Amino acid sequence: MDKTAYCPMPFVTLTVNPTGVMTRCMMSMKPMGPIAKSTYENEDFQTLRKNMLNGVWDLSGCESCKRAEDDGRKSQRTKWLDREEKYLGTTGIYEQNTDLVSNEVHHLYMNFNSICNFKCRMCGPHYSNAWIPDHNKLAESGATKNTRPWIQDTKFKQQIDVDKFFVEFGSMLSNLKQIWITGGEPFMDNSIYKFFEKLEDYCDVSKLKVLINTNATKISPEKLKPLLKVKILNINVSVDATGKLFPYMRGYNYTFKKLDKKIKSICALKDEHPNLKVNVNAAYQIFNILDIEDFFTWATKITDNLDGTQVEYRTLSGPPFLRARNAPNKLKDEAIVMLNRLKNRYPKNSYLDDIIKELNQPQVEVDRENFARWNSKLDELRDEKLKDANPRLWSWLNREGVV
Repeated sequence: MDKTAYCPMPFVTLTVNPTGVMTRCMMSMKPMGPIAKSTYENEDFQTLRKNMLNGVWDLSGCESCKRAEDDGRKSQRTKWLDREEKYLGTTGIYEQNTDLVSNEVHHLYMNFNSICNFKCRMCGPHYSNAWIPDHNKLAESGATKNTRPWIQDTKFKQQIDVDKFFVEFGSMLSNLKQIWITGGEPFMDNSIYKFFEKLEDYCDVSKLKVLINTNATKISPEKLKPLLKVKILNINVSVDATGKLFPYMRGYNYTFKKLDKKIKSICALKDEHPNLKVNVNAAYQIFNILDIEDFFTWATKITDNLDGTQVEYRTLSGPPFLRARNAPNKLKDEAIVMLNRLKNRYPKNSYLDDIIKELNQPQVEVDRENFARWNSKLDELRDEKLKDANPRLWSWLNREGVV
């Protein structure tokens, strides 16, 4: 099989979004059709699968992975190919599931809603309704010009109808292996509990591996217990930074100290429920370029994971003006020294090499101009200052005339 452009996701995964559409995978924003069984086997999906088998990239929907691979980094596609068993819970998937229609569904990606209490700087109204007022003001001011044009026509704040989902897809879920749940914030309402209650009618939930991305502010040990019927429940907490940089990046009046306490309360459940796993994750970008060493020290300690394998620190691919490549060169050089120390300390962590590759990419001047305009306006709207949250980054950007 030609694996130049092949990805198992469109063959074995249902990806549903609160905007009422299905996409090929969780990394793509390109709609494939409405949330319906007919979409999963429509002409667009069949053409995509056929092209993938023939080594042909669809750059309009797979641009995130293609960009990463062109930069010499691992993409989500290559990670799925490398770790078939971990992500899909099955082997032989390439040989057994290459039909253009009627493949078994092994993986389910559920984005229940776009409701969120956070408005992280690297996010937007697609995934957080809390972002909508700031987005509209940024658009009115012209600060989003040439930065996020794909947001303009989006219908915000929608939710998946759980009952309708099972009417459409229930019969396809008997061999389900893994579920990945995101939002918005999945615990902002009760949809997630209703979903798992109904799912028991369609598959053996005790065999499922479930990963839930959350900011952790709306969960508690008691709220997690009903979900622990599954084989593995992985709570993946998005953090992004430590100290006072944390609330600045996450756009919510919730201190890092509070988050630390909340994660510790969740981790305490692991003694009673060994099927519970707790990871922390971050997106490496211009804001947290020098925070990564403090982050790893904290993250490995709080998750009791001294080899760093449960710390996911992905490189941000968009919006492009927030990418770490656009940071001042002086700070990029300093960060690379820091990352090499981390590589020696955590040789099993799979993300550090990709971050170094990102830092070795040249700055893009138009992105730096977009960052200056966009971030200064957002600071004004939120009554925040980059100078206070990250003095060293602000100082060097100021020296270079970016802020």
